[in-house]
Amino acid sequence: MKSDRSAIDNGRLAPVESAWSRFWFTPIAPTGLDCVRVLSGLLFLFWLLAFLGHQNAFFSVNGWIDRAMLYKMISQPDLAPAPIGWSILYLTDGSLEQTQAVYWGSIGVLALFTLGVATRITGVLTWVVVVSFIANPASSFEADFLLAILAFYLMIAYLLTGLWNGNLSMTERILGSNDHLLFRLHHNVQPSIAANFVLRLMQIHLALIVVTSGLHKLQLADWWAGVALWYPMHPPLQVTAESLRREMPNAQLTLFYLSLAQYLVLAWQIGFPLFAWRSGWWRAVLLGGAAIGWLGAVFIYRLPLFGPFVFIGCLSYLRPEEWAWLRQRAGGLVGHRSVTEAAKVAAKV
Repeated sequence: MKSDRSAIDNGRLAPVESAWSRFWFTPIAPTGLDCVRVLSGLLFLFWLLAFLGHQNAFFSVNGWIDRAMLYKMISQPDLAPAPIGWSILYLTDGSLEQTQAVYWGSIGVLALFTLGVATRITGVLTWVVVVSFIANPASSFEADFLLAILAFYLMIAYLLTGLWNGNLSMTERILGSNDHLLFRLHHNVQPSIAANFVLRLMQIHLALIVVTSGLHKLQLADWWAGVALWYPMHPPLQVTAESLRREMPNAQLTLFYLSLAQYLVLAWQIGFPLFAWRSGWWRAVLLGGAAIGWLGAVFIYRLPLFGPFVFIGCLSYLRPEEWAWLRQRAGGLVGHRSVTEAAKVAAKV
């Protein structure tokens, strides 16, 4: 019995355990993590700068929702769409000067994190900033909470990445490695277990979000009937009898293509785990679907944040060798352009 048990362990369980360990704990170059950070940082900046000029109205404790209303909402969770009970903005007295100081200080933190400056510190501060600015129901929207997911995983990643690297100076151990600076992304850096581990967590979380979104759509009759995309493309307050009469000659063809598009959306979302971790031409399905979904979320549903979140999340599935290939392609294009410009200058001389 003991020998049989040993054979089972060596023949079946050992490969499974080995695959599990490789999936989670294989050291990888943090290039993919850094690229996800840069794109996420740009998304955070775009999101927060969109409130420029209205900071006091949206975020101040004396704004559209004052401190008394905030306390009332926190004590009665059913009134508050935001599940956050704290914010750095609650520490201010609501004056315009303090709100502006917190707002522009937050913009500075996001910019530093995007550039890769002191990522171990700015990563934590970025998460605090994102969570703080979605806490006020006056400015929060459903898709905003997805930003907190990106900020959380990036915070964990840069707290752990390089922590056990004995070659780092004391300053780098506290602030984070200089290898993550934006202008050094093309350099070869030491592989990291933490980079792989956190990216895997991000991948699984995104897969759950995408599949759950697809399964939720199956509970709605419009998605079964094939008309789910028609309604957001024809908002009730914008559609007129005249506009509907203009569409009548091509109504059947329009509904056919809209039905086909929505069934492809369902197939992509529900089947997401089947191709997300596969390489080769499956990457075109992964990233192409995310790019098309981005356009659809913006132009059909008017959701500017959901599409970029999904696309950035899909980029986290790329393997180190795929990032290396993209880096070489980008370097080749830059080099080719430089040579071409130099040739033109030489020809003029």
